[in-house]
Amino acid sequence: MSKWIPFILIGAFILVLFIMPLLFRSPVQTSTTVEIPSSEKVCEITIKVADADAPISLEEYVVGVVAAEMPANFHPEALKAQAIAARTYVLQTTNYGESEIEPTVARQVYYDQTVRQNNWQSAYLENEQKIREAVKNTEGEVIVYNDELITAMFHSMSNGMTESAKNYSGNDLPYLQPVASTDFQYATNYEVTKTFTINEWNERLGVNWTLKQVDQLKLTRNNTGRVDTVSLQNKVWTGREFRTLLDLRSTDFNIDVSGETIIVTTEGFGHGVGMSQYGADAMAKQGSTAHQILNHYYKNTKIEKKSCLWK
Repeated sequence: MSKWIPFILIGAFILVLFIMPLLFRSPVQTSTTVEIPSSEKVCEITIKVADADAPISLEEYVVGVVAAEMPANFHPEALKAQAIAARTYVLQTTNYGESEIEPTVARQVYYDQTVRQNNWQSAYLENEQKIREAVKNTEGEVIVYNDELITAMFHSMSNGMTESAKNYSGNDLPYLQPVASTDFQYATNYEVTKTFTINEWNERLGVNWTLKQVDQLKLTRNNTGRVDTVSLQNKVWTGREFRTLLDLRSTDFNIDVSGETIIVTTEGFGHGVGMSQYGADAMAKQGSTAHQILNHYYKNTKIEKKSCLWK
């Protein structure tokens, strides 16, 4: 046995050298959680919709806007374009969710799930899935110009040309310029007439005219064919003012007197600025993608997919 003692001592010495460092190591980390700085933890933007009970997640809000603003039977690429425009508009308008937004036509109409169910009835599941797919497939995508979110205005139906921001508001924006729009090819209610008696006409405009005077109205038009001014002697309205007073569908209108009736015929629907929704559907049916649609209506812009951190 004595001849094995040196080998035993050597083995014991090596074992001690191996074990000792382990005894003085810090405890093993059992958690795989990685702490993220608090400034990077909030990835989900919420939108404060006026009169809503609680803020709504951005993507859920976009679902409600697309459902309210565009017919669910439109082409999927048109729905995608609407989702990107709606997402861009709300982020730019509310400064990434810091301020609230009205769910009205003055901003963006929003329908919650209850309203969507009531509106769609038996088609709810089909329509809901279609719109959610459009939103999911464009998640995080926004429209930018010079690395800034654009004011992504949109309207229902143009008159063959979209309106410029300068004509509409006096504020010239390089990405909101007139472009051709062929939505009238598919729209069934492109041209609509509205009739007034002389009493209704005078009451709405606050005048006391005869039918002969109405027939003498002078209309001037801008470079997109929309009415710029309506005038008679010393009374002058802008096209926008006249549209509001008479509750017309657009500022592209003609006025005719027939017998005892005043007939106003409008073309298109909405202010005409930015993306035409019926035009987007027409382009999609002709093979355009959502990005191609947006690049057509918002000139010299780019589509970017934002990451978790929006700012």
